[in-house]
Amino acid sequence: MTQAPKVVGLICAAGVGSRMGLGTPKQYMKFGMDAMLTHTVRALRDVSRVDEIVVVVSPTDPYIDEVSQHFPSNVRVLRCGGRERAESVVNGLINAGLDRDAWVLVHDAARPCLRPSEVARLIDEVLEDSTVAGGILAVPVADTIKRADTLHRIVETVPRADLWRAATPQMFRVHELIKALSGDLTGITDEASAMERLGHPVKVVPGRSTNIKVTEPSDAVLASLILGDSSVVPFRVGQGYDSHRLVEGRSLILGGVEIPFELGLDGHSDADVLLHAITDAVLGAAAFGDIGQHFPPSDPKWKGADSRILLKAVVALAKEKGWTVVNCDATIVAERPKIGPHMPAIRASVAETLGVSEEVVNVKAKTNEKMDAVGRMEGMMAQAVVLMSRMSS
Repeated sequence: MTQAPKVVGLICAAGVGSRMGLGTPKQYMKFGMDAMLTHTVRALRDVSRVDEIVVVVSPTDPYIDEVSQHFPSNVRVLRCGGRERAESVVNGLINAGLDRDAWVLVHDAARPCLRPSEVARLIDEVLEDSTVAGGILAVPVADTIKRADTLHRIVETVPRADLWRAATPQMFRVHELIKALSGDLTGITDEASAMERLGHPVKVVPGRSTNIKVTEPSDAVLASLILGDSSVVPFRVGQGYDSHRLVEGRSLILGGVEIPFELGLDGHSDADVLLHAITDAVLGAAAFGDIGQHFPPSDPKWKGADSRILLKAVVALAKEKGWTVVNCDATIVAERPKIGPHMPAIRASVAETLGVSEEVVNVKAKTNEKMDAVGRMEGMMAQAVVLMSRMSS
């Protein structure tokens, strides 16, 4: 059985990105909780065909030690970056001690929005085509292209048929790429152009237009949107649902308020179906799982627990991660008792528990028109939606 060729990712991260005007190398700017470079590493890490990743940084880089703590175990950092990109690539290939026949995927640290599926497609198409020496991800040119003179006057309209915008990764054999990037690099703008100069055929593999390179500040905003950075998209919505059986011998607690009734809700805690739904909605918006994970019914600690304590703990947990409640809309579904007379107290209690104004809390009560288990008064259920926003740092 033929052994699959080794594929290594090489990320160039030795530049300073002066056009970003950050005062620090742009690869370390944060998108969400992580540096751009961390996002870029993850994109290659999630490709099953990539055996190893090499990150090439400047010998004097003061930031990589902290950032690399979040890298997977198959990532090596080499402090051998050069003044030019080609020098960094060659130094990285040589210092990594890679097999000369291994394939290398050269990728820009400033392209954090790469999709693993794009990389997998590039690998497959290059390895399946014996007529090419390698390939690159690229995007067909969709805009009309104009050539202008030094006074910015249009000289001609360039036909865009068969034109592509080159991106990365760019995939070649280690020894062939080292040879192509050695010597005079005049006119060489990427790995593919170096290979082309030596007469090697290079394949273009269609990639996504979202695989952008972060060069200007506006690019960083777009990349943040693509990556789902909460600092750019500062809102999240969570949905919650809960139901409990009605039984004798239990108090009926809704929204932290005791409601006079001959039946109560059965559960390990106080079985406050409304607060449980709201708690799950907060956890959903903050992406923290569900109420059962945080307060398992198997734990005697929570037996008979006041659900207001549980909801307050979840709100505090969300705030630790920077999320705060904007508003809450909830619905109680029950045949009896009449909830309306108790609604002001319920609404005030929910608002106090969430730590927000009553103006942003809405609670409704519905019956199920005597349909199903709720309609037969076998139980109650509640649904909730919570909007949360990212707090400014």
